[in-house]
Amino acid sequence: MNTIVVAIDVETTGLEAGIDEIIEVAAVKFRGDEVLETFQRLVRPRHSLPIKIAQLTGISAAELEQAAPFHTIAPELVRFIKSYPVVGHSVAFDVRMLAAQGLRLAQPAYDTFELATLLLPGLPSYNLTALASRLGIAHPEAHRALADAEVTRRVFVRLLERIAQLDDATLEEIVRLSRQSEWTPRLLFEAVLRERAFQALRRPLPAAELPPPGVVWRGLKPLEPTGSTALLDPAAIAAFFASDGPLSRAFPGYERRDQQLTMTQAVARVFNEGGTLLVEAPTGTGKSMAYLVPAARFAAERGQRVVISTNTINLQDQLFFKDIPALQGVINHCVTHDLGVEAQPFSAALLKGRGNYLCLQRYERLRRQEQLTPEQAQALIKIGLWLRETQSGDRAELVLDEREARVWSDVNATLETCTGARCPAFDRCFFFSARRAAEAAHLVVVNHALLLSDIQAESGVLPRYDHLIIDEAHHLEDVATDQLGWQLEQATLLAFLDNLWQAGGARLVSGLLAELPNYFKGSAATPQDLDRAEGLAAALRPLIDQARQASYPLWRALRRCVEQLAKEQAPEVRLRLTDAVRRSPLWVEVQRAWENVALPLAEIGKGLARLEAQITTLQDAGLLEYDELVLRLGMAANWAVDSVVLGTEVINGSAETIQWLALERQRDVVRLHQAPLHVGPLLQERLFAAKETVVLASATLSIDGSFAYVRERLGLSDAPVDEVQLDSPFDYQRSTLLYLPTDMPEPSERSYQRALEDALIALATATGGRMLALFTSVAALRQTYRAIQEPLEDREIVVLGQGIDGSRRALLQRFREHPRSVLLGTSSFWEGVDIVGEALSVLVIAKLPFAVPSDPVFAARSELFEDAFTGYAVPQAILKFKQGFGRLIRSREDRGVVAVLDRRLLTKRYGRLFLASLPPCTLQQAPLRDLPPVAMAWLERRA
Repeated sequence: MNTIVVAIDVETTGLEAGIDEIIEVAAVKFRGDEVLETFQRLVRPRHSLPIKIAQLTGISAAELEQAAPFHTIAPELVRFIKSYPVVGHSVAFDVRMLAAQGLRLAQPAYDTFELATLLLPGLPSYNLTALASRLGIAHPEAHRALADAEVTRRVFVRLLERIAQLDDATLEEIVRLSRQSEWTPRLLFEAVLRERAFQALRRPLPAAELPPPGVVWRGLKPLEPTGSTALLDPAAIAAFFASDGPLSRAFPGYERRDQQLTMTQAVARVFNEGGTLLVEAPTGTGKSMAYLVPAARFAAERGQRVVISTNTINLQDQLFFKDIPALQGVINHCVTHDLGVEAQPFSAALLKGRGNYLCLQRYERLRRQEQLTPEQAQALIKIGLWLRETQSGDRAELVLDEREARVWSDVNATLETCTGARCPAFDRCFFFSARRAAEAAHLVVVNHALLLSDIQAESGVLPRYDHLIIDEAHHLEDVATDQLGWQLEQATLLAFLDNLWQAGGARLVSGLLAELPNYFKGSAATPQDLDRAEGLAAALRPLIDQARQASYPLWRALRRCVEQLAKEQAPEVRLRLTDAVRRSPLWVEVQRAWENVALPLAEIGKGLARLEAQITTLQDAGLLEYDELVLRLGMAANWAVDSVVLGTEVINGSAETIQWLALERQRDVVRLHQAPLHVGPLLQERLFAAKETVVLASATLSIDGSFAYVRERLGLSDAPVDEVQLDSPFDYQRSTLLYLPTDMPEPSERSYQRALEDALIALATATGGRMLALFTSVAALRQTYRAIQEPLEDREIVVLGQGIDGSRRALLQRFREHPRSVLLGTSSFWEGVDIVGEALSVLVIAKLPFAVPSDPVFAARSELFEDAFTGYAVPQAILKFKQGFGRLIRSREDRGVVAVLDRRLLTKRYGRLFLASLPPCTLQQAPLRDLPPVAMAWLERRA
């Protein structure tokens, strides 16, 4: 590209334009790979420099004192940039911050973040440092404006090279699609096409059309039983974990752990004998390898599939992309080098829900549509480039912004549109490729949501299996509650109706019923056949309009109920639908409004079923896409009927389910919800009892040494279950000080919040940060953040807040890199945080993590207990408490302090249960004022 471009970057005091200020600005002017000129200035802000920004950038307050204010620098910067196109990494931020200072850039602005997500799909991270590393570009001074601008320039040049490597057909397709939007990168693709023509460098390229995407999977054969009934040999399993065994030779620093050996032999035993095993394996046990080794050996020996289910994407990815390949490498090494250890190679597959995979038919149909929204055009460009490289078709490989992500539902695989083997793209289908890989694999890794949707669909999702391992089993009840429940919002109902029939708008008439004549074109169906179908469709159109109009007063009435009957003002308000709510005059209005929706919706369901039956009589008439038409009609009819039945249950109530309304304030959305009251019996009957082998593993399953609570919640109270509770491999007595202040106000007291803030400031000051503080509510976190930020920054300690200072991943990265930090987290930070070493030395648990009493699911299930607090609330809180406690010690060398600033551990009878559920630590009960010096002394002691 023989054009002058300017790479820009600004460093700022924060992320909010108009409030936060620029402290450094830099620009690099270049043409192609030649740097023409550079510009860099520090800028004096009006307000003080936040310590976290000084820490991040290395810019000091003293340096800024000597700098000029922005208004004196701006004219010079304008003369430097002129009207040249600009490029930046997430350039919209730079442009927005400059505009807030009065410098508005009207020229095209190219974003290397956006271009990288287009041209380099599937990267784990797209921040500038990670992207530069992927392209082999050094980035020694990250978060300094000139260094960032120079790296952005080099990244941009490399991305232009990627564009230049695209064939003409791809470039023309991108330009065609992008002309339907104001998408700035189009100019780059157009420039490459023009340059080829101008320089007469066009070479004959294959493919006048885009290359057919997808993978051919016909060669994969389903796993077949070997016929072997050989039992797993405990000695052979143990040999794998020996100090001089295969794992030891493969992994430097490997240590034999008694707990891991105990677990792996218990797993082997349940595979040999059948049945259910509950195993609690604390952090450091190595539980993944403990169940993978026997599972892989059993599956390979017998040719029987083992499904492994996790709750989090992190663990799913760790298993499939790290642990399983590592084990496969160890086994292949054993076999090829004949090490005398019993080992058989095994295969593995990762399977996700259907909606995670691209549907080639739906993608092609949308791509050929004449009128596209800008979001559809941009998403299609990104997907089209991704298709050139992807082997999985998995949505997780794509980075789609919020607008593009909405388009995914137009192109993903869905049950409603999938005709299976009758689809023209069946041989190249990504979903069936993943499904066939799962059918051929010994180990299949899934998540809890997919596992439970399989039992809901009566084994219609996963390939048949008889052996199951559930990791992160403490989440199973909650996921089952979500997956076996039902919800409806107005947008979903309107989308359903619009997809059937819509008059007006850009296309005047659209939807399945409007498209009916198209299916008949060129077929052997008679005009009378079409007339009958059209007659049935015509009868449905007024019903669809009626249901659509009736939805508006219904959702207005639902909203009034939530706003007037719910007492909370949280970002998401939940109102449980009890008898008291249903006696309200407001609910009478809801019932009337629901009837006005339900009656036409029920008739729509019946009418669609009649239309489906009429179309099926034309099976041999050669209707265009006959299979998809029948499928769409059948699924739509079922959806309408199910929505009437389940919605009526929510409106009128049911003793077997929990019903509630949810108001999500940010999106301004009201939803109807329903969930099963009991999931344990469902899990036992439809999952556990149906399998030969079930292993449920987690770091937190027991309470005071007993599995009784988890067994009851999962429906295993009366089932024969083996239980294994492992000791921690860590010496908590030596490594962990558990400090319980004796004079901390209780959370219900007015003085509690001030005492919490003072304690965090004093403790962080003494330890120099290195602290993670866990909260049970966003409101409490934000209030604490505001109170402690300035005092700690005065001591050069950074405060990072979840939902305030960036994404979860970015916060954890900054916390690891800058030890003088305090990280405040809630919800997701109670588990899955794995920070080894001194970077995390202090863990503060602000309050015991009791559930919100008004939560509809919690409240309804509480009513099943004589003493709900003791029998339900306390055990549930203990399991989460143990998860939070487990964030501190992540290796044998770690040493730290856990401070629980909730005196109820000492004053309430249930406090003993919380403490008894923790590993034995060094416990100290003392006044709050002694916490900082005691913590400092503990951290300074050497083991």
